[in-house]
Amino acid sequence: MKKVIIDTLKKYKGKTIIMLILLAFDIYLLTCPAKIIGVIIDNLYDIESNKQIILNNIYYLLGICAVYLVTRIVWKYYEVYISRGFEKDIKNKLFERFLKLKVKEIQNIKNGEIMSYFVKDTNEIRSTVYRISSHASRTIFTFFIVVFQMAKGVNLKLTIASLCPIVVATFLVVKIKKYVEINFKKAQDRFTEMSQYIQESTDSIRTTKAYSCEGSQLKEFIIKNRKVRQSDNVVDVFSNLLTASVDICFGLCYAISLIYGSHLVLEGKVSVGDLVAFNGYIALFRNPVNWIPRTNCKI
Repeated sequence: MKKVIIDTLKKYKGKTIIMLILLAFDIYLLTCPAKIIGVIIDNLYDIESNKQIILNNIYYLLGICAVYLVTRIVWKYYEVYISRGFEKDIKNKLFERFLKLKVKEIQNIKNGEIMSYFVKDTNEIRSTVYRISSHASRTIFTFFIVVFQMAKGVNLKLTIASLCPIVVATFLVVKIKKYVEINFKKAQDRFTEMSQYIQESTDSIRTTKAYSCEGSQLKEFIIKNRKVRQSDNVVDVFSNLLTASVDICFGLCYAISLIYGSHLVLEGKVSVGDLVAFNGYIALFRNPVNWIPRTNCKI
């Protein structure tokens, strides 16, 4: 199976490189609007004198948005083409191998296991490749490109100070996400247990009434239902804690940016437009932080 995956990935090597180049360019274009808006703000103090500069930057902003739209469409095309084509080639190669097998070699394998291998497992592989090519790549490129723009275009010390809460948010997302997954699995198991119990109780309802045991079964059902409710509540708590932790960390990030950034503005080390652009850069980290748990792929 591993050899099939590696051979198939080699087939899309060139297209993958093109996709990554387009992705890097796409993320770079995402940082441009904040920078252009910052330049426009810096020139608003004298609109009459800087009117042409402001108009040129507005036209530049519209052009950047148009190029970004085209780049994103082409990049998305390559992304979908690679993930879907990869899945199709995997299935074809597996089917070719399956046809070469002798009946006695697979007679002890259940039909459901074979179908799962061809459908569920290959879909999981495709999903893994998609997460790596999309979420993981975007997270890495966003970090390097945006941090470079923040440090070079605005201020290095402000960048370091503002990134500290984002690092904490990343750590909390990874940790809390594990608890969400664990408790979600428990909630699923308890719901399955309760469903099976209800089915068994419904099938044997006449026998239960004949022996006058419906009271005890009702109590048992209430206990199982309470466990399901408690499990669902725990999942909700951790899910809300995950969202709240990210919101708090990004709130601290913006607070540091505004407080320390305002101090730098008063000292003349950065302009008001640079500070506005800096806050725009921070917003680009929000999605990558949420994507990090999804990049933990297991094939």
